[in-house]
Amino acid sequence: MSKHVTIRLDEEFLERLKVRAAEQGTTVTALITEAAKRELDENRDRFLAAAADFNTEENWAYVQERFGPKS
Repeated sequence: MSKHVTIRLDEEFLERLKVRAAEQGTTVTALITEAAKRELDENRDRFLAAAADFNTEENWAYVQERFGPKS
């Protein structure tokens, strides 16, 4: 079962959300829901810590060598 929640957003931010949702072929509600789910993911902190540990010059050089430069 889902519940309705009311939030207040300034107009500029809402417009940005609408554009992003349209680009992704989804709704503003779905976009906000997915962002909230990612924020509450119990593995989020673990993932971010691992990503920070991985983000070294040596690892980045390997990624670029293996997969090419960021486009």
